[in-house]
Amino acid sequence: MIKKIFGLATLLFLILVSCQSKIKNTTINSDKVIEQQPTAIHYDLAKNYFVKSTVKKIQNPKIKTAEQFNQIFGMATTMGINGKPTAIDFAKKYVIAVILPETDLKTTVEPVSLKKNKKGEIALKYKIEIGDKQSYKTVPFFAIIVHKTDDGELIVTELK
Repeated sequence: MIKKIFGLATLLFLILVSCQSKIKNTTINSDKVIEQQPTAIHYDLAKNYFVKSTVKKIQNPKIKTAEQFNQIFGMATTMGINGKPTAIDFAKKYVIAVILPETDLKTTVEPVSLKKNKKGEIALKYKIEIGDKQSYKTVPFFAIIVHKTDDGELIVTELK
């Protein structure tokens, strides 16, 4: 009788140990998959700014100082609660701007995603929507504000 109980206890122990090792392997594998995924970066949209008429094209979409920013953008203050331009603290943050050429077509350009890949590169994806002809010209753009802790080489891609 003791041999049967000892044999049954040994069998249960082996089953529990084998199940436990499978769970650990699954956890390790899922952690590796998570590490390989790009991580989303939080950003804020800079509102109530316009591209100055002297700017035709920018060399680098990453703007790290207020001086650079002020050479490209002007404030478009309007009345009301949301009329002030978004405040930007360049000591802690930087701006990524996408500026399109002047057009008389209704054009919107907006960010879709901002992620950091495993190489430390910042990948910005954006989309453009083109509408009807207008009686005036505009310079479509967006500017996003990113914390300096999320810095790296910038890769900008338009989604088609």
